[in-house]
Amino acid sequence: MNIGVSLILAHYLFLTGRLGVTASCPETVYLERGVDGTIDCVYEDYRLITWRITGDIGPLIVYQNNASSGPGFDSGEYAILSDGSLIIRDVTQQHERQYGLEFLTRKGQELSSHVTVRVFVRPIPVYPVIKGKVNRQNILLKVGRLWDIDCAMESVRPAVSLEWVIVDGFPRENLVINNDMTTTDHGDGTFSTHLQSSFKIADTCRVQSVTLLCVVIGPDVLSSNASADILFPPPVSDNPSPDAVSTEPVPVTEGCCSEHPDFNGRHHRQTTALLVIVIMYILASLVYLVIHNRKLFIRAIQNKRIAVDSGNENLESNEGVGMTLVQAASVEINTPSNRPHSITLANRAEAIESDNEI
Repeated sequence: MNIGVSLILAHYLFLTGRLGVTASCPETVYLERGVDGTIDCVYEDYRLITWRITGDIGPLIVYQNNASSGPGFDSGEYAILSDGSLIIRDVTQQHERQYGLEFLTRKGQELSSHVTVRVFVRPIPVYPVIKGKVNRQNILLKVGRLWDIDCAMESVRPAVSLEWVIVDGFPRENLVINNDMTTTDHGDGTFSTHLQSSFKIADTCRVQSVTLLCVVIGPDVLSSNASADILFPPPVSDNPSPDAVSTEPVPVTEGCCSEHPDFNGRHHRQTTALLVIVIMYILASLVYLVIHNRKLFIRAIQNKRIAVDSGNENLESNEGVGMTLVQAASVEINTPSNRPHSITLANRAEAIESDNEI
């Protein structure tokens, strides 16, 4: 029991390098076609390193005592570094295979590993092409509610997949996407992938733009994307409108919907027009109030003048009546009918004075 545990522990320490031996080798390596590639496998404290093609009987290349040998080395197709890494000259599709590695330590311990080599070819351009614009990684589209868009990656190895990713928080339920992806084998080890998609905007009242990314699904060495910033009008009909592609690329931005120059310009013009209408309404209201208050002021002055004139006429009328009464009294006193009465009173006074004298 103790012997078994000791062996397991020793094996663990050996693999992790805690017995003075370190090893590091990937399971899969992607090498680019047409250039030299390196399988990075680093070993220390070794006495012999042997690389061979899995399935072959003899070794491919051997490294011992700081010297390389073997058919791979003699042909110049392969080389080996001092740390054990394997170099493949002018990588071709035929190098896409599995390689075995045998490592012998100075203490006589053996370690083996296997590495799978995958050959890749970069497309030109290295990013997906949207609407055939090979010189635009970011394009701007003006479309209707129904429209078609395509994304492609040409002459790439290995074959990749493409998919659309919605960014900027666009409501997913507002965008209906139907995809048709095809892959073509060119027979020279490269492939082309085309993604033909039709879109329908269910509701454009809330948003007026969306940014789509055409994303490459494949090995990391081919990872890339291209973006399409799409502007569409409010829904008016279900008839598609022709696409118009801008001549200048629009950079991809993060956050909510991308700020596009055309959209911002139209929004700015609409805001300015609304502001002008509001200002004109306020000015018209002020003018109306001024004119209306002026009319009321003039009417009040006129009413006051009428009141003053009416008072003066009443005063003159009363004065005339008073004068008429005085004149009438004077006339009555001076009338002949009143004169005898006046004479009688005078005669009576004289009689009273005569009596007093007697």
